[in-house]
Amino acid sequence: MMRRQQLTFPTLVLLVLINNSLGYEIDLSTANGYAWSAALPNKSIAVPGRVPGSIYTDLDEAEIFTGGPLLFRFNDLEYRWVSYEDWDYSLTFDVPANVASYSAVDLVFYGVDTVADIELNGSPLGATNNMFIRYKYNIKDFLKTDVSNELLIRFKSPVKYARDRYDEQAVDYPVLPTCLDPAYQGECHANHIRKMQSSFSWDWGPAFPTVGLWHPVKLEAYNTVSIRDWWVGFERDEIQQLWKVDMKIHCETPDSGIDHAGTFTVTITDQQQVVQTLKQETVLTGDGNRQVSTPVISFVVPFSQIKPWMPNGWGEQKLYDMKIEYQETGSAEPPVVLDEKIGFRTVDLIEDDLPTGRTYYFRVNGEPVFLKGSNWIPSAVLPELITEQYLRELLTASKDAHMNAMRIWGGGIYEFSEFYRIADELGILIWHDMMYACSMYPANEQFLETVSVEIRQQVRRLSHHPSVLIWAGNNENEAALRQNWYGTESKFETYKADYIKLYVDTIKRILNEEDPSRPFTVSSPSNGKKSEEEGYVSLNPGNPEYGDVHYYNYFDDMWNWETYPKPRMATEYGFQALPSVHAWTTAANPIGMDEDWHYDGQLLFTRQHHPGGNNELVLQVEGQLGKARETTQEQRFLDMIYLTQMHQAEAIKIESEHYRRLQYLDFDGLGHCMGSLYWQLQDIWQGPSWASIEYGGRWKPLHHFATKFFAPLSFMLWVRDGNVAIYPHDYRSGADMVPGILLIKLQSWSQINPIVTERIPNVNGNSTIEWQKPLDSWLSDNGCSRQTCFLTATYQDPETGRHLAPDSYLYPSNFTAVTNLAKANVQVTSVGQVYESSQSSWTIDVELSTDKPAAFVWLDTTTDRKGRFSDNAFLMSTATKTVSFWSSDPITDSTEFSNELRIAHLAEIIR
Repeated sequence: MMRRQQLTFPTLVLLVLINNSLGYEIDLSTANGYAWSAALPNKSIAVPGRVPGSIYTDLDEAEIFTGGPLLFRFNDLEYRWVSYEDWDYSLTFDVPANVASYSAVDLVFYGVDTVADIELNGSPLGATNNMFIRYKYNIKDFLKTDVSNELLIRFKSPVKYARDRYDEQAVDYPVLPTCLDPAYQGECHANHIRKMQSSFSWDWGPAFPTVGLWHPVKLEAYNTVSIRDWWVGFERDEIQQLWKVDMKIHCETPDSGIDHAGTFTVTITDQQQVVQTLKQETVLTGDGNRQVSTPVISFVVPFSQIKPWMPNGWGEQKLYDMKIEYQETGSAEPPVVLDEKIGFRTVDLIEDDLPTGRTYYFRVNGEPVFLKGSNWIPSAVLPELITEQYLRELLTASKDAHMNAMRIWGGGIYEFSEFYRIADELGILIWHDMMYACSMYPANEQFLETVSVEIRQQVRRLSHHPSVLIWAGNNENEAALRQNWYGTESKFETYKADYIKLYVDTIKRILNEEDPSRPFTVSSPSNGKKSEEEGYVSLNPGNPEYGDVHYYNYFDDMWNWETYPKPRMATEYGFQALPSVHAWTTAANPIGMDEDWHYDGQLLFTRQHHPGGNNELVLQVEGQLGKARETTQEQRFLDMIYLTQMHQAEAIKIESEHYRRLQYLDFDGLGHCMGSLYWQLQDIWQGPSWASIEYGGRWKPLHHFATKFFAPLSFMLWVRDGNVAIYPHDYRSGADMVPGILLIKLQSWSQINPIVTERIPNVNGNSTIEWQKPLDSWLSDNGCSRQTCFLTATYQDPETGRHLAPDSYLYPSNFTAVTNLAKANVQVTSVGQVYESSQSSWTIDVELSTDKPAAFVWLDTTTDRKGRFSDNAFLMSTATKTVSFWSSDPITDSTEFSNELRIAHLAEIIR
């Protein structure tokens, strides 16, 4: 069955932007009425083009593809031919006569994906080779005002271009890897083209190596200096109680080598009340590229006038309005104006010596912050499909899970500006990789030249955002080089020299020049200063005594915290799960039609890009939860969706809680962990992945779990050296916590009432709780064993009974060994009326009941209704429980909603 994909194009890049720093501007986007065309060079295929956009979406919208939507079944392979072709984009446009009177008339391409030659009215303007660069061409001598102008962009196949660059380089020595693992179903040599690396495929997503204009194209005309970007750095003077502020403004001039005298006025306001204003006279002279930056502008602001910007959970995300104005001396032109937001925030990376290794943590405004969050990949394989609304939904879901950090992974894109503005608003700190991942890279003159422009432009665009915490040169390339992932051992010194040329001599140098206000690490994972001391390629990258680690393990007991390392910071870790029924329905033929709904079917095999991934899922699921029911192939597939998602959630919970406890624990010099960022936040398509939010925005069980294991206050049950204990943890050291009572219950899987309840009064997140029991003997004394009972911990207000922290639980055994797991009768006992709450205009309460404990209770709807439950994938250890459904779509009939509800729990799924 084929479904026509409904393409929604993002308002974030299609709006006509009013730039007050220009005299005249035309945004040539399709949304503004400009009729672009896209075609093969021989015109055998010609369709309307969309800008911003790309060839895949243009062909899809024109219904050139006959096999259905881009992400349906095997279409990533069926439509791959598009990436092997060259494509032309063209536009006929007119401009008013007065445009020619401006001193500078530029055609600015804000994003060209990727390799292209550009012509205007038959005259070459230039060539592009980097998706992440803004290209500007002076067209004053080529532009026509009396007749129409003809703009032509000739794109080269990115796959063929990358292969050609690899072959050229390989004459001397190959820049590795030679190709991706066949399981990726992708294309080779993405490291030889400055393009979204994952567009050639990754182990969680498809290959769609597209071409097109992914950001706007604008005609910009002006007579005076214009403002392009700005940088700001802060220092806190605790003695004088002052913020010391340095600012630099990056400008463009209408000419080269000519002085422009003028005055900058910077005004910072809070709800129209002026906080600070200053004037700076300066003379600016554009270089050969007509670019110039102001000298550093310095000023101070008393602490008493400023509320600092703090990450989510650590304080307010205070942003001030800032206006930058430039008035050229003696010019009749109106002032150039740039309106922005500014947040006062310092950041320091602390690497102090310890008896073993060094610390590795961040201070924000002088306060140590434990990073808790996830990793960010591109939200769509074709960037033009990313909307501002979707970015906000994903980042809001992160905040809802108490995250304060997100790592932008180095195989994607430097995100849309809206992403960073939303992160500023929500208090999400950004660990920002440069876009280099899991490869060696060329270090020839041409490559380093384009990299230099890329890094300088992107850092200037993004560095004023308070959310950006740290820059990292690459993802895993130090480890790949040292550990010989791709066969670099035979020419190690050659590849190391290239590594240093790219990340140290080029990227690090530019970062130090452009943004001295933030730390920079050459790679992630890395040993921090230790890597630098060992020549930037550490002898043991990922050493838990230093820096950050990435950790993956698919074969050991992932529900045992002792499996995991004891690092200073964990910036990647994860486990896979299948997508939900809702997501798979959009990728597969209807159930029963063919093998699309078979676990061993070709569609799942093809979408599993992690080598051996499906077998690993079976190994873990059957080792921890049990085997799926022996019914039909289709039912096994549905059961495996449930089982893999629950296993993923529990495994990441256990690992995340382990890193959380390590903040204050020392295991023979290991520990002092100050961050846990699991892999990964979101999906790019409907396939097996590590994500907690699947393609389209639906929460998996893992994301529901994250709201608990990242909660500000937690009481974690754990077993160490044969003793069960409770570990309280408050990320902010007990700040503003009201003492409560802690109830620890021992319960049998065969009955709903607890066997033992122990009460610990006057507890808060800073408490040292002495409660500890020798697990096996305590269980035995109460008629239990690891195979028959479990524990829960509830922290509540002693007067009202209100829960003050998420409930904790401990399963002493994996479920394959449990002997009395009963098929509980979990039912919906009532569905309330629709009402408006702080979470949704359409909130509805659902009351559940059960006669026996039920593990991993999952609530779902049979429709594609958007929304989520206030709690899900939970342990139901009490006779009743009420949850709310927060709908994104109107609910008019509670009875209709009740009929949509479905409940699953573990005992119903396993044999």
